[in-house]
This record gives sequence, C-alpha cells and structure tokens, in this order.
Amino acid sequence: MIESMINRWMDAIKQQLIASYNQRGLRASGNWERELESQVSITESSVSAKMLGSAYTGVMVTGRKPNANQSKEQLRKFVGWAGSTFLAEWVRNKGLKLNPFAVAYKIAREGVNVPNTYNDGKLIESVLTDERIRQLNRMVGNQLIVDFKSDFVKIFKNGN
Repeated sequence: MIESMINRWMDAIKQQLIASYNQRGLRASGNWERELESQVSITESSVSAKMLGSAYTGVMVTGRKPNANQSKEQLRKFVGWAGSTFLAEWVRNKGLKLNPFAVAYKIAREGVNVPNTYNDGKLIESVLTDERIRQLNRMVGNQLIVDFKSDFVKIFKNGN
C-alpha cells in the first residue's frame, strides 16, 4: 500500500518536472525527459524514493564552469566533440542560426551561467518544494499509523 502510494506521488512529480522542463523552454533533444526515472525501495527499516535523470541536469539548474584545461589542444578537442554532437543537435532542435562549434567554444572558455535570460535555474525547485515533501511525509505517516492499528487489532483478535 505504501509503495503504491509513493509510486503515484513520484509519478506525479515526474510529470510535473517534465511540464516544468517544457514550460521553461529547456527542451532541446527531449533526452532529459526520456531519461527521467523514479525508483522506490521499501525495506523493514527504511523507505527510499529517488528521481534519476541525465547527468546534465546539474548544468540546467546551476550552470557550468569553463573548461579547467584552457590549452588550445584541449579546447579544440572539446569544441570538436561538443560542436558535432549535442550542441549540433541543440542548435538544430531549437531552430537557432548559430554555429554549434562557436557555441562550444564560448562554453569551453566562459562556461554557462544559470540563472540567465533563458533559464531561471528553478527546474527542480519549482516542483520539488518543501510543501510537496511534507505532503508525502504526511501520506506515508498516516498510512503507517493505519497499518499499525490494523496489525495491532489482528494481534489482539488472534491472541498472538
């Protein structure tokens, strides 16, 4: 019962995160949305609920520092890789008239500051609020009390 309750709550959070992602205009390839996954695990002594996602979630929320190694060789490697892979896809999917290699160079040299004009950095915190966490705690706590009462009554009825 508790596991299904938490799974429903996590599914709702996942859908709200996806809505937040789309409303904020952060969608490029859609990979972030597809890779978002919830996991719930319950043992006798603990309840664990996790939301797993893309490694670049942190960049969308807090930004990215410039490349640590600013040598011409390392910048060229990063620009070649990023400009021909995810940034080429990002520029194409956003319909931007930008050279993805120039974008990669700017990122490598300057990083990405968040918040910025296009991203307030509140993708996660706008959904996973203190109130929503308290709501989950109340739901689980109330269910544990109901389960405890039920088990307690059964023990008395059975005389065990």
